[in-house]
Amino acid sequence: MRPTRLVMAALLTAAIVPGTWLRTAEPPQDFQRLATIEPIDVTQSQRGPFTLMAGWEMTGDRAQFGGFSALVVLDRERFLAGSDTGQKLIFGRPDRSDLPAILSSFDDANDGPKESRDLESLAIDPSSGILWGGYEFREAIVRFDADHRRNAEVRPPQMRNWESNGGAESLARLSDGRFLVIEESAQRWMGRQHEALIFATDPIEDKRPQSVLIDIPQSYSPVDATPIGGGRALILLRRLAWSIPPGFETAIVEIDIDRRNADGSIPTRLLAEFGNAIPRDNYEGIAVTMDDDGQFVWLISDDNFMAIQRTLLLKLRWDRREKARE
Repeated sequence: MRPTRLVMAALLTAAIVPGTWLRTAEPPQDFQRLATIEPIDVTQSQRGPFTLMAGWEMTGDRAQFGGFSALVVLDRERFLAGSDTGQKLIFGRPDRSDLPAILSSFDDANDGPKESRDLESLAIDPSSGILWGGYEFREAIVRFDADHRRNAEVRPPQMRNWESNGGAESLARLSDGRFLVIEESAQRWMGRQHEALIFATDPIEDKRPQSVLIDIPQSYSPVDATPIGGGRALILLRRLAWSIPPGFETAIVEIDIDRRNADGSIPTRLLAEFGNAIPRDNYEGIAVTMDDDGQFVWLISDDNFMAIQRTLLLKLRWDRREKARE
């Protein structure tokens, strides 16, 4: 085995495993850049209820562009992706729009060290455009107005003991107005249960969230969530594939926060493990669109600012009539 491949494998593993801190050098803080979105060749393939329809690679200045860990739908024409350096990328849906992709900063993104700006998750109120961001290391939820200006922050006491690099990786405003935030790290090594908080309303206002445990398929980590009606959500899962070079495996589960196991924990239902059905990369953002021709799931990958990874955007048709993987 060549020494170079060993070094690259070690760097990638350290970059994405919860509880580790290693990243490539932090990009300079000069933002307001255009990015490009180009289609990639994909083979239409199906896993469970999902069929891969199209894919794109997104690129920008290598020193500044990347690290996308969250994805929300702004409107019928645009997405917003958040990065783990506290930046935002607003871009047109590449299947229906030629709007430019613009990388810029949230208003607080240049304040303090990188650890205080590690945005890992986003939620949105589609009627008002208000955003909420989940931050690791400082274990906070920040609210932004419709112009993406910070206007409030809360650090729930229940999140204080979440791992610094394995914290609020998933955040969703559910369709009924409740909020769900999930810790990336399991309660114990290789365990299935992850702590989560359920807020009855805006986390800034609700000071007494309910703490619950969520069952996740073993060895997977929850990395993002998106609402699908009522108290239900899709949760995007990721795990490291121990290969040379190392890669990633991706899965999606469905959760209903009103369903409980006998011990009070919340079960999830595995919808699909993708394997080689999609281009393998570090997918960390998920969103759902309802279109005239069907319902679609979108995934975005986090390149960790590493040359051996890419920023990919995938479009998958979601046919709820198809049997999920049981």
